[in-house]
Amino acid sequence: MLVKDLRVRSWRNLEDESLHLTNRVMVLFGRNGQGKSNLLEALYYVLAFHSFRTKNTSDLLRWGCSKAEIEAVIELHGLERRLQARIEVGRKSSLLDGKTVRRDSDTLAGAAAVVFGPDDLRLPRAAAAERRRALDRVVFAVHRPFLREATAFERALKARNSLLRRGGFTPELMASHEEVLAATGARIVLGRREVVAALAARFAQAFAEIHGGLAAGMRYRGDGRVEAAQTASEISEALRVGLAAGRSLDERRGYTGFGPHTDDLEMTLGGRPAREHGSQGQVRSLVLAFKFAELSYVAGRNGEPPLLLLDDVASELDEERRARLFETISAAACQTVITVTEPRLLPCLPGRVDWQVREGHLEPAEAEC
Repeated sequence: MLVKDLRVRSWRNLEDESLHLTNRVMVLFGRNGQGKSNLLEALYYVLAFHSFRTKNTSDLLRWGCSKAEIEAVIELHGLERRLQARIEVGRKSSLLDGKTVRRDSDTLAGAAAVVFGPDDLRLPRAAAAERRRALDRVVFAVHRPFLREATAFERALKARNSLLRRGGFTPELMASHEEVLAATGARIVLGRREVVAALAARFAQAFAEIHGGLAAGMRYRGDGRVEAAQTASEISEALRVGLAAGRSLDERRGYTGFGPHTDDLEMTLGGRPAREHGSQGQVRSLVLAFKFAELSYVAGRNGEPPLLLLDDVASELDEERRARLFETISAAACQTVITVTEPRLLPCLPGRVDWQVREGHLEPAEAEC
């Protein structure tokens, strides 16, 4: 998958900017706050039709504007397609070749991006919700209908929580809500498990190549009853039983404390949780290994490499890990867009083209290599 051209209008601090992308490496450089990350976010948004930075669509609008638009020409499975995303306060729409398309549509299979930013470098020690989001992005990149499943689960979870807070429900009414929550939750668990199983070997190998020493691993963690279940029906039943068992406690606290929304992606070093035992260097190597594994997996499943977006991570890595990152980019032969404050931090990557971003405007520049 390649993004050939991008145009953004009234997106954050970008008024009306166009960009022709090369097939390999594009560098966006400039001081902080100029709009580099906004461009990366626009690239991700037009492919996924959601932001990796915020859930509030009003944050995406340029100050004083009521709507924003992103348009991209992409090459997908050998065909040139045109994607458009339109955002207004309280409303958003997406189009493929001029026709409305849902972001969970199979027609968009392969339109994927892997994004890597400074916040990801804290992933093993972050809140579990951050790791779940990182994992869900991988699932979505190879199986867009997963979004439909996640939305159904969130809707069922919201309905049960509303019932818990309202109180006065009959056991039969609550049980009917739990049946739906268990069925949708089982699909979430299966999707995440499949991806973790596929990533695990790639992750372990990448970490060994970057860091060596201790063996790295990852596993999807949930309630023991759910972990023991294997099929969709078994997982659904384990979730239903767990929800029913925790009903009284959930009613007292007013929310659902059991289910895939409380699960975790655990990264380990030598069999021990990395969040508790890993050094800063080891933790950063784990994150690099995770991203390398993600890139390889998504490319393999989709049959072509995704767009790789690196948001100012070069300055956050030491020289050794930075070198490893750039070696992987060179070998992967994927289209890559990198933001950086100092272009001198980057080597002469294949096909590198530089652009300076200044106060929301793009200007071509000579590559500093």
